[in-house]
Amino acid sequence: MKPIDYIVPTWNSGTTLGITLESIKKYGNPNNIIIVDRNSEDNTLEIARRYGCKILTSESNLGTARIEGAKAAETELIGFVDSDVELTDGWRELLRHAWSGRERYKDVGVFGAYCEGPIIKDSPLVLYGRNGVFGCIITYRSLILDCPEMTKYSSDEDFAYGQCIFKKGLKWYIFPFLMQHHHDLTGISEYIRMRWYGAGLRIRDGFKLVNVRRIIGGAVVGIPMHNPNASYMENWRIRLNYFLGYIMYKKYYELNRSKNK
Repeated sequence: MKPIDYIVPTWNSGTTLGITLESIKKYGNPNNIIIVDRNSEDNTLEIARRYGCKILTSESNLGTARIEGAKAAETELIGFVDSDVELTDGWRELLRHAWSGRERYKDVGVFGAYCEGPIIKDSPLVLYGRNGVFGCIITYRSLILDCPEMTKYSSDEDFAYGQCIFKKGLKWYIFPFLMQHHHDLTGISEYIRMRWYGAGLRIRDGFKLVNVRRIIGGAVVGIPMHNPNASYMENWRIRLNYFLGYIMYKKYYELNRSKNK
């Protein structure tokens, strides 16, 4: 397998970035690792230099950072790994699937892995116009560059990309390989993350009563929103924080780790 380029967006990511970069070196067969940094004030860039990364600076949102990283890439197959995700041995198998590409999966736009929640089934989960987690995927540089809609978003850029590839007749595949998500080390609580997601929905969809009914109604009925194993009361808390982000979207749309401990 040929090496591929990786894009890692960062913003005060020093507590986890070393774990991420070490795992890319170990399992990712990298050509280049491209850091797209948002003016970090901690040791993020020091760590990036230690690992020989290419460093770009972007003050724009996360969707724009991903596109800027893709522009700097030299390979058509590229990986996106978030700065709090640790790749595991399963990533090597995901790379094999990606290099077999459309010979085997003719309608694939994204080769994704799990980094949150349980693996749902042993075969690939195929999403039609929907998205998995952007933080551990392999995709095509040309597809990223052909999705300017991503530049509108900072927490729903994965949804925009899922829609873009679906319009091209492609799908988002999630393969049964589990990566490690170290969000517990970032200083951002699970509830703050849910507010970020809720803010992303508000930016993408605007204020709609149907969304309010779905969020609150799901809490009353007990439909799991993020953690399928959450208790009824925990699911209430998750949905409440999602709702707070939806209502107070201007406050929670951007998450800077140095300000959310």
